[in-house]
Amino acid sequence: MLKEKEWEIEGGKLTYLEGEDGITVTGCKVNASRVAVPDEIGKIPVTRIDRKAFLSRKQLKEIRLPKGLLEIGDWAFAYCSGLTFVWMPRRNLSMGKGVFKDCQALSGIFPLEGETARDRQCGMLLGSVPMKLETEYLFTPGDVGSGQWLCAYDAKVHTFLEQPDEDGYSKMVYCGEEDIMSNMDLYLAERRREKARLCLLRLINPVGLSENFRQELEGYLREHTKGCDSQAAWEVVFFEHGSEQEYYEAFTGAGCVTEENYDRILSDMGERYPEMKGFLMRYRSEKMEQTDFFAALTLDL
Repeated sequence: MLKEKEWEIEGGKLTYLEGEDGITVTGCKVNASRVAVPDEIGKIPVTRIDRKAFLSRKQLKEIRLPKGLLEIGDWAFAYCSGLTFVWMPRRNLSMGKGVFKDCQALSGIFPLEGETARDRQCGMLLGSVPMKLETEYLFTPGDVGSGQWLCAYDAKVHTFLEQPDEDGYSKMVYCGEEDIMSNMDLYLAERRREKARLCLLRLINPVGLSENFRQELEGYLREHTKGCDSQAAWEVVFFEHGSEQEYYEAFTGAGCVTEENYDRILSDMGERYPEMKGFLMRYRSEKMEQTDFFAALTLDL
């Protein structure tokens, strides 16, 4: 029987097994927020992350996986609630079940082999697959960025946007989760925020985005802006990305700020995020007032 060994890394230790096809990382004893799994241990390539190897490492925020990695086992990073960014090889891996289960903060999964602007956009889209889309067939790092992958990604987002907001509520209650979110109104509001998050994410990372789908995404945001029955789009921008200009740019670019809701948006902001408040004021001055001016000329004619 193989005996586990330990290997020191920055911030702690890894436990591992040495096999004929390479090293398998079986566990960790680390408290660092950033971890780099070495490409080799004792000049033997690291090829596998075992099941539950990093389970519930809640302090973990960023991890770099080895370049020779071929397989990630079941629940390897499950319940790493702080995990935000992952770097892994640009190849399709053998993936177990629930590898990133309940990694609510997961935002980007990027290639090890350099990071162009396109790579970063694609990595942000891939980062949404495990939690926001929950779609195993899209978790193929080797295909990310290809026309086929982007079409499949957008088709999944479109399907999700088309689903009735109440879908999944009964199943959640039957599974005993009614104590978490038993109120239908709360459930519907969160579903709409989930849809708004995906719309904003795709608009901010527009690699390969068709004009027709852009219009669909922007249309959803306009239907859920400040002043609408559902204000999910504004809630996501303000409460979750209050100081991030790219979200305000996507929000205003979709036509979500109007003369009718402008004052209420600024009222919501109060004294918070003064730079973003200034951005909205400039937007109104440069875009909305200019539009009103030309509209008035048309009426005069």
